[in-house]
Amino acid sequence: MVFVSGCSNLSLRTNAGTIALGNATIAGVDTYTSAEMSRFKAQFLGEVTTSYCENSSDPEKLDDLPSLSSMTKSLKLQVTQRGGNAIVMKQCGKVNYLSCAVYLECNGEAYFIDRGF
Repeated sequence: MVFVSGCSNLSLRTNAGTIALGNATIAGVDTYTSAEMSRFKAQFLGEVTTSYCENSSDPEKLDDLPSLSSMTKSLKLQVTQRGGNAIVMKQCGKVNYLSCAVYLECNGEAYFIDRGF
């Protein structure tokens, strides 16, 4: 139990609302293959990409790499920021990149599908 008294100017800040909003927003983004997307009258909104470079080969730092799931969520958030509701995933995983001990990259294509509600 938390008691707050005598603090009329108290301001509490948290990212819980931002995280919840982000999760709610990406829930409206569906994933399709290129073949499935061709069946829709969809507007192409552009490429979306996210990457992560870990320069250290320290095993402890390598344990803290972002998950592919979190990287996919980042792509879906980019889709919503462009006004889209669909993504075609192109690639997601480890890529050889000389200046990084580990380099992760995910990319895809953002679309808006008019679902005619």
